[in-house]
Amino acid sequence: MLLISKKYMSLKWSKFHFYDWIPMDARLQSVKDHDWQITRKFMVKTTLEFKYETLEKWLSQNHYSKKSKVQTQHYVQALRRSGLID
Repeated sequence: MLLISKKYMSLKWSKFHFYDWIPMDARLQSVKDHDWQITRKFMVKTTLEFKYETLEKWLSQNHYSKKSKVQTQHYVQALRRSGLID
């Protein structure tokens, strides 16, 4: 049986859902941002808790801009597609 930490269970990934649909050009423009790419690469091979906290910080540091919302939502969608989160 797989044991999942209580902290993981309390992560509310839905908080990173801002848009029902993101146009391709907005996605591409947002994810190509140099600082975002550094942050994204920094999260490789880290825990889900670390990823979650990093995404929260990213949004805060960027004052919840549309660009930062697109970046974080797109990242969370990738986590879902890879089966790491529900």
